[in-house]
Amino acid sequence: MRGISTELKVGAFALAVMSLLAFMTFKVGGLEWAKKKGYVLYVGFNNVSGLDEKTKVKIAGVEAGTVEGIQLFKGKARVGLRISPDIKIYSDATAAIKSSGMLGDRFMSITIGSPDRPLLKDGDTIQNVVEVVDIDDLARNLMNVSRYFGDLTENLNQVLGTPEAKSALSRTITNLSEITSSLNRTLDANDYRLRKVLDNIAVLTDSMNGLLAENRGPLNTTVSNLRDFSGSLKSNGPELIGNLSKATKELRELVEENRPAVKSTVASLDSIAGRIDRGEGSLGKIVKDDSLYTSVTKAVDGVNRTISAVDRFRTFITFQSEYLSKPKDAKGALYVTLQPRPDKYYILGVVSDPVATVSTRETVTTTAGGTTTVSEDLIKKKIQFTAQFAKRFGDSALRIGMTENTFGAGADYFFNEDKGKISADVWDISRNEQGARNPHVKVGMDYYVFRNLFLSAGVDNVMNKKWRGGYVGGGLRFEDEDFKYLMSTMPRISTN
Repeated sequence: MRGISTELKVGAFALAVMSLLAFMTFKVGGLEWAKKKGYVLYVGFNNVSGLDEKTKVKIAGVEAGTVEGIQLFKGKARVGLRISPDIKIYSDATAAIKSSGMLGDRFMSITIGSPDRPLLKDGDTIQNVVEVVDIDDLARNLMNVSRYFGDLTENLNQVLGTPEAKSALSRTITNLSEITSSLNRTLDANDYRLRKVLDNIAVLTDSMNGLLAENRGPLNTTVSNLRDFSGSLKSNGPELIGNLSKATKELRELVEENRPAVKSTVASLDSIAGRIDRGEGSLGKIVKDDSLYTSVTKAVDGVNRTISAVDRFRTFITFQSEYLSKPKDAKGALYVTLQPRPDKYYILGVVSDPVATVSTRETVTTTAGGTTTVSEDLIKKKIQFTAQFAKRFGDSALRIGMTENTFGAGADYFFNEDKGKISADVWDISRNEQGARNPHVKVGMDYYVFRNLFLSAGVDNVMNKKWRGGYVGGGLRFEDEDFKYLMSTMPRISTN
């Protein structure tokens, strides 16, 4: 059976690369695939004038979908809305047709509702609707209001248009003018006194409010204690008075007996307080010196920065295995990813590679018949190491460092919220691998089918005909938090 020709292999590889580029173009360009994204909700209106298909759907002023279609359903306009898949709308949501300004375009406005209510799914209907105000109805209402004002004006003219009504209204206005003048004269004559009285009342009110606010708790406690004390007096009055008299007598005797000692203690406390206030002694220096506060503040800031950095630091451990079709052997790896920031991380790994590296050793032998040189290939380094620095830019990342014991570099493209990753790596620039004529180039894709489980596939050693072939595999990726959870849920063996 003839093998696959070189032209067919090159064509297949070119087709794969074109398919990969087409997928990345659609993904980066935001172009839609055959299946539309998002889910459809319906809402009914009595009037949707000015609303067309492809009209924007906005939530809090931000575009969240489009109007997919408008149909007549049971005498109402049934509007289909295609909502973006990452937006959640709840059963108490409200829909309304609004305009951008007085003469702007119409758009559909939605409030998402309360998160404690059930979610709306594909095909559900938004029940709460704010109908559009019709311009013709508004004009008719304005005409009715105008007619009512006309009737009111006519009635007022009938009431106030007679000579008697005009005369009475004139006398009333004159009387009000005289009363106002009298009040003005009275206020002018007593303006100073009135202002002083009002100022005193305001000061007294503020003082009472402040006093009550500051002592509200003690006042409540005092009233409660008085109430309890009154009850106790009613039941235990004579006995309580006798005990108070006895305690007063004993307290007086105790004070008289210890008066000199109390005076000495008070004098000592005054002396200590004076020394602290003057900044004397260790305690005085602590109280008066501001450098202690500054030092404590700096120490607390440093601790906060350290704790913040520790909280941001993440660690991932990846176990990965691949089956290489060309050498027909398996390749295993263990990687530790240290991520101090979301856009920067370090990759450390140990790889068991079936395609070993090779070096040449020459042995020169000199005899009487001449000099003989023998070249010998030394195959070694089955276990290899990887150490890379990676920097992420949005959905892409660049890596550089040591790949499987040689200098290497790579690039990653993440998609579907980091569930998938397309990678391209190049290493072994000096062609140390066994049978290598060109650097080692690997192109493949990883996709997470579960949270910690991913599958891999791609083409390995693209530029070396001897080892070029496809690979399939998979792996497990855990974060340090996952290990904590697994260790906490493992059954424990009792030692009792």
